[in-house]
Amino acid sequence: MSKKKMIAVVAASAAFMLAASGCAAGDSGSSAGTSGEKKLTFQLAEPKSLVPHEDPGSQVAMATCANLMEVNVESQEIEPLAAKSVTSDDAKTWKIALQDGWTFQDGTPVTADSFAKAWAKTATGSNAWQGNGSFAPFVGYKELNPTDGSKPATDKLSGVKVIDEANLEVTLVAPNADFPKLLTTSALCPLPEVAFSDPKGYEENPISNGPYKFVSWNHNVDVVLEKWDGFKGAQGFSGGADKLVGQIYTAVDAAYTDMTAGNLDMIRNVPATMVSKAKSQLGEEALYEVKTGSKQYTLQIPEYIKGLENPDLRRAISMSIDRESIAASLLQGYATSSDSLVPPSLDSYKAGSCDSCAFDAAGAKALLEKAGGFDGTLIIEHNSASDQQLVQAISKQIQDNLGIKVQLKPSLGTELESRRNSQELEGAIFGLWGWSYKSSDQYLSQYETGGDGNATTGYSNEAVDKLLRSARGEQDEAKSAGLYSDAEALIMKDMPSIPLFIPTDFGLKSKCAGMNDSQGDLQFYRAGFTC
Repeated sequence: MSKKKMIAVVAASAAFMLAASGCAAGDSGSSAGTSGEKKLTFQLAEPKSLVPHEDPGSQVAMATCANLMEVNVESQEIEPLAAKSVTSDDAKTWKIALQDGWTFQDGTPVTADSFAKAWAKTATGSNAWQGNGSFAPFVGYKELNPTDGSKPATDKLSGVKVIDEANLEVTLVAPNADFPKLLTTSALCPLPEVAFSDPKGYEENPISNGPYKFVSWNHNVDVVLEKWDGFKGAQGFSGGADKLVGQIYTAVDAAYTDMTAGNLDMIRNVPATMVSKAKSQLGEEALYEVKTGSKQYTLQIPEYIKGLENPDLRRAISMSIDRESIAASLLQGYATSSDSLVPPSLDSYKAGSCDSCAFDAAGAKALLEKAGGFDGTLIIEHNSASDQQLVQAISKQIQDNLGIKVQLKPSLGTELESRRNSQELEGAIFGLWGWSYKSSDQYLSQYETGGDGNATTGYSNEAVDKLLRSARGEQDEAKSAGLYSDAEALIMKDMPSIPLFIPTDFGLKSKCAGMNDSQGDLQFYRAGFTC
């Protein structure tokens, strides 16, 4: 859907099929017992929170919340869900009309106030909710996030106006033609009144308006969800399972072991190092390949880390990594070397925009010398739950080809995320980045001053900020892509992030799980039950 078309999106019908079916070989932990219950189990890390705004990337949040807008998995287009329409004449002031008769799972109505209050709470920096950065484009965000540490003078997000129970008006700081896409994300879910009257109780027993409702959370063991019969969204939206059980793991290897034993139905973000083994042990039918490449491995360098500020040093580190060799051997051909801050699936992608991403050991040493050398130890922080072999291979190449000391620092994902957001990292951070919706902005806004995800690097460049704002407001897609490319070119001069690999994205599924993805993002609640 073009940006021009996104300026007015209206629900075309009350029902559209979003969950397709599929069939895979192998045993599973799924069941269709004597009661006829259809259960699917999926890999899950211990949640930071079950409140969507606190952990907006959570698979649990995606299952329990129905956004204003949603991706149709058949057409892969953005369509209204809890919204009846989202319209704007200038991409800066947006009118949102809600669907009639929607309720939360406790029977209370979903109103415009349900969104306005949830957004204001998430946008308030002192609440420290992860979804906070999603509201940076809103008028009033700065007032809720004073830079001097003082208490905000208001608890309202001034750019959000409640017209009546079924209508909202949102004013943005600058035009943003991608705004309807932002409305697909969990950070912009509504909250019921109980979330404000009893916030602690709500944390342990969340209520939302989506296709699945919360049943139980046995910490470090599992999270149980059941299909909610009162969901008013499209038929098929919630997938085919009556019950979803997120089984909690600290490492993907443990999840894989359970899958081979028939005790798990779905795994996402399967490491490339595991794909060949899975083909052999589970059969090729167990693999679900995501067609839209939406993820990228990077090595991001926080601006506050002393000794890593020099762009030539960063380029030297990049050039010391033989991406093609690692992709062909360790990753077994299930990844390609990256040469841009955005994946090739986006219109703003320009091959070779990273001119120091090609392996050149001699050139890397020359740049290291130009940068004045590096006497310390390069610390690379990473998630201990996955990609251990990959980050080890990268660190070995840096160490061998540059002759500098490299130390790996693994942490659990929740701990790493907390220190990243609070800018307490001790070195560069290795990780897998993906979009919440298909847009170059999802990759590049993290390099905008105060942008969503900017806490990781803390990078700031006024010229980049200006280009990103212009790209966001441009309704012509080709012109917008050009502006994003120009912004990337400026960012790459400072190299706050080193592009590494674009993985072939796989999920693993049992014979009963018909996996589906949303514009390249595998979402467990969308799976069809195929037994």
